[in-house]
Amino acid sequence: MRFISIFTVLLVCISMQVSAKEILRSSVSPEFVDGLHTKYLDYIAKQMDMELEINPMPFARRLMALKNGDIDVMVGVTRDSDKQDEIIYLRPSYEQLRHTYFVRKKDQKKLSTIDDLGNMKIGVTIYAKYFDNFERKQDFALVGVSTLSQKIQLLMKGRIDTFIHYQESTLPLLEKMGLSGEVVKAKYQPTHYNDYYVTISANSRLLHLKDKFEEVIRQGVESGAFNQIRELHYQQQPE
Repeated sequence: MRFISIFTVLLVCISMQVSAKEILRSSVSPEFVDGLHTKYLDYIAKQMDMELEINPMPFARRLMALKNGDIDVMVGVTRDSDKQDEIIYLRPSYEQLRHTYFVRKKDQKKLSTIDDLGNMKIGVTIYAKYFDNFERKQDFALVGVSTLSQKIQLLMKGRIDTFIHYQESTLPLLEKMGLSGEVVKAKYQPTHYNDYYVTISANSRLLHLKDKFEEVIRQGVESGAFNQIRELHYQQQPE
């Protein structure tokens, strides 16, 4: 009987080792724990046959955690150079997005050209990359915050004159906050689209799987899987 018990325990242990999946550690904004980025990550984890573990953090903290190897991968990252340091950009990019300026409805006409930004306080996300002719304007008064909600709140309090963010995530949040009629898109809008990448930490224990991650991303782009995830996500958002 003792032999049978030991044999049973061994079988259970072996079974657990065989069935246990690798953990893919990542992070998203605390405002959008069940948002689009989580759905992208869930798709990648399933294609990699991994269990997804998400620890929500603001954007700046996510970047630091990625650099340190505290999380393995991160989505929604743009690049401004070919430099690969602690953050490795996986090719190809999985989507292109354009940033959008938002203002209070009564101020909609005050932002008609890029030159009007020189007279405004602009809400931006800490450490986020935007586009060249915006980044190079040294005279812009930028107010860095961690979350989209903070941008909206500062705008409503009059502490900033405009903020820049993706309309795809801003419009649903404005609807949820009951501010759709008070905060609107500005007359002036940039035309530049940014490429967004899945990134992996150079300090990640999963770095040896870099090529496999890139193959998953490439197949997701070519099959239209990322587009389908995005379209379905926004179809489920409130009108």
